[in-house]
Order: sequence, then structure tokens, then C-alpha cells
Amino acid sequence: MAKPRTPTIFTSPQDAALAFYQAFEAKDVDAMMAAWAEDEDIVCVHPGGPRLVGYEAVRIGWEQLFAGETKLSFRLDEIVVIETVGLAMQSAVEHVTVGNDPKARGAAIATNVYLRTPLGWRIVVHHASAAPATAVVAPAGPLH
Repeated sequence: MAKPRTPTIFTSPQDAALAFYQAFEAKDVDAMMAAWAEDEDIVCVHPGGPRLVGYEAVRIGWEQLFAGETKLSFRLDEIVVIETVGLAMQSAVEHVTVGNDPKARGAAIATNVYLRTPLGWRIVVHHASAAPATAVVAPAGPLH
């Protein structure tokens, strides 16, 4: 008989973020879903992909993404974090490397939202989109 798994308690949003990216790099669906809230209102959008809503849809999305042979690694840059007592948001540029090539193959802009739950911090939103080839500079002066 299988022994029931005791869920990991992530004591901070940073712990949940680390677990998320470690699971992503390991292509481990069970570890990935352990970082997510078990809720029907979670949302995941991969670059160029559809909006996935709900625990099962998000899990299937990760299973499909992990089915390929390509190993991805991430280096986060330009991290911005906003944290309150029960909610945290992390925005970062994900520099993606493929296989054993140390040179970044591309970049995505990712926003992750974490919620404090009875089982610790969990991710509730991951939204990533391809980063533009060049940085967009805000215009000087008023916009109107």
C-alpha cells in the first residue's frame, strides 16, 4: 500500500518560488504541483500558450510541457517582489538555457503570484510571455 505523501510546507514565497523553478528544471510534475495551491482558481499561461484555469488543467499543461526531451534551465534577473501578509507577487526576466549550452537561448517575462494557505505559501498564478528582443524605454515627461 502506498504511503500518503505529507505536503511540503513552504514558509515563505521565496521557498515556494525555489520549489517551482527546481521542479521546472527537473521536469517533475508531482514536485511542480506540490508548489501550486490545490484550488480551482489557479491560473497558468506559458509563452504563446492558452490560459489554463484550475488544478487539473494546470497539471495537464505541465505534463505536456515536460513530455519533451529538451532540458530547460533558468536564471532570473531584474526580480521585483511585492509581499503582504498573505499574498506575494514576483516579476522577473527568465533567461532560458537549453540542454548543456550555457548561453541563454531566449528570455521570458514572468509574473508569479503566491498565496499563504493553511499548508504554507503556494503559487496561484504563473504568467510568462516572450521578452521583446530589445528593451522598451518609457518616454520622458507626461503621457498626456
